[in-house]
Parts: sequence; structure tokens; C-alpha cells
Amino acid sequence: MFTQLTEQFTTAMKSFNNADQLATVMKPFNSLVEINTKTVEQLINQQTALITTIMNDSVAQTKLLSAQTDFSKAVEVQKTFTEELQAKVTNSTKEAYDVVAKTSEEVMNLVQNSFAEVTTAKEASA
Repeated sequence: MFTQLTEQFTTAMKSFNNADQLATVMKPFNSLVEINTKTVEQLINQQTALITTIMNDSVAQTKLLSAQTDFSKAVEVQKTFTEELQAKVTNSTKEAYDVVAKTSEEVMNLVQNSFAEVTTAKEASA
């Protein structure tokens, strides 16, 4: 299968007469790579920020709990920490969803525009 794909790619590449044709054909692919790269970078940065926050908050929580002498106060402190942690994770999840939804929209627009360009080019050559 890989050999067949390689042959098809090679045949397609030979059909281009010049670098401008190749650049035109590769533009949607390059745009897709850029969109995906940007999305991955955003998601990595968001997750890095979340994990860093969780680690720092956990260290602070451990120090705070170790200083507690009253059990009911310790339980209350832990409850507050857990609620804040849950809110941070929920917010991070919403942000990640927003990034993925935006990326999906960008990809759909890219595909639609690419098909429109192909259709226009076919009609112009006919």
C-alpha cells in the first residue's frame, strides 16, 4: 500500500510543470499543517500551565495542611482546595474544547475554500 501511495505521489509531482503550480497545490496542505501545529502548541501550553498550577497549589496545600492542628479546620481547608482544583480543571477543559472547536472550524473553512478553488479552476479551464 505504501508503495502504491508513493507511486501516486511521484506521478502527481511529475504532472506539475513549474514550482508555482506545486506551491499552489501544496498551499492547503501547508495551511493544514500550520493550523494543526498552532493547535498542538496551544493545547500543550494550556496543559503545562494547568499542571504547573496544580503542582504549586498542591505544595502550598501540603504546607497548609501540615500546619493544621484542628481536624475540622483541616477538612475545611482540604474541601476548599478540592473545589478550587475542580474549578481549575473544568476551566482548562473548556479552554481546550474551545481551541479544538476553533481548529475544527478553521479546517472546515480550509477544506471548503480548497474545494471552491478547485471548482473555479475546473470551470475556468472548461
